Amino acid sequence: MAKYKIGAIVKDVPKGSEKWYQMAGWKKLESKKKEEKNDKTDSEKTTTE
Repeated sequence: MAKYKIGAIVKDVPKGSEKWYQMAGWKKLESKKKEEKNDKTDSEKTTTE
């Protein structure tokens, strides 16, 4: 199932109905998967002693 939104209304929509929601003007919400942080800071250098 995918999530679609129009205004303040959010619905879970089955795959077979997605095209009808898109034609009616609903916007598909992107699923937020686990975001990986690219933490390039060296924690030893940034800590105060």
